[in-house]
Amino acid sequence: MKRASGVDHLAPFLPGLEGLLEDPAVSEIMINGPGNVWVERGGRLEPHEAPALTAAWLHRAAIHIARPLGLDPAANPILDARLEDGSRVAICTPPASPEVAITIRRFGGRAFSAGDLVRMGSLPEEALHSARATLAARRNILVSGGTGSGKTTLLNALIELLPEDERIVAIEDTLELRIDRANCLRFEAGATHDTPVSIRDLVRHALRHRPDHIVVGEVRGAEAADLLQALNTGHGGSLTTVHANNARSALSRLASCAMQAGDALPWEVTCRGVVDGISLVLHVTRRDGRRFVEEALEVRGYDAATGRWITEPAWTTQPPKEVNA
Repeated sequence: MKRASGVDHLAPFLPGLEGLLEDPAVSEIMINGPGNVWVERGGRLEPHEAPALTAAWLHRAAIHIARPLGLDPAANPILDARLEDGSRVAICTPPASPEVAITIRRFGGRAFSAGDLVRMGSLPEEALHSARATLAARRNILVSGGTGSGKTTLLNALIELLPEDERIVAIEDTLELRIDRANCLRFEAGATHDTPVSIRDLVRHALRHRPDHIVVGEVRGAEAADLLQALNTGHGGSLTTVHANNARSALSRLASCAMQAGDALPWEVTCRGVVDGISLVLHVTRRDGRRFVEEALEVRGYDAATGRWITEPAWTTQPPKEVNA
C-alpha cells in the first residue's frame, strides 16, 4: 500500500498547526473546517485557535495527503490514509461534508508492555493474571471498548504474553500493532491492482500459513464468522478487538458481525460458537482523560431461552487511582 508523507510533512499545508504536529503529547488533531481545530492532549480535548487555516489550505492538505495514494478528493470525498510514520488520517470533503474535515491520529511513540500498563494504573494486576492464564491455557481473548479507548495499546501488551517460539499471523485494516517477533507474519487489508482485499479474505488466507496464534486488529463484519471457525479449530491463544459499550455487549457484537456473512449459521449456533471461541473479555474505557481496563468477564455459556450470555466476573473495579508511570 502506498503511504502519504509523515505528520511532519503536513506542516506546510496546515498553517497554525506546526506546534501541534511536532508535539509528541498530542495524540489526535481534529479539524472540523477552516479555523475550527480540536486537539487531544493527555487524554483530554481542547480547542486550538488557527485563524490562518482557511478552506483553501485544507483543500491543499487533502490533495497532498491523497496524491501519493493515487486518489483524488474530488472523486473520493471520503478517504482514509496511513502516513509514512504510521499515523492515520481521515479526510472528508464536499459534497460529503460542508467543509473539508481532517482528523489526524498520531502513531504512538512507544509500545507499552503489560508491566508498563500495570504500573500506569491502566491494567489491574488481577486482569493481567486472568489474561496470562487464559493465553497459557491456549484459550482466546476478546478486547472491547469504544473509539480511542486504548484497545490497540492493550492488544499490543497481550501479544507480548504469547510464547516467543510460536508463530503469529496478524491481520489488520492498516498496520498499527507493534509486534517485535521474528516469526510473525503480518497482513494488511486494502487494494492491489484495483482488486480489494478484505479482512475476511486475509483471515481465510491466514490459515494456510500455519499460525499458532491469530491476531485480528479489529473485527467489524463478516470476517468474525471465519475467525470464530479458526478459533474453534486449533488456534488457541488468539486475540482480537471489537467496538462495544461493555464486556457483555462485546459478545453480542461479535456474534452480530458473524451474522453478516452470507453463509452465516443460525443465531443460536453462532452464539455457541462465540462461547466456544472466546474465554475472556477485557473491556477498556476512557474516562476523565484516562484509559484503563474497567471490566473482565469469563465466558461460560449462552442461554438460548433468555438470549443472555452466561458470564462470571474475572475482575471488576471502579476507575483506578492514577499512578505515575
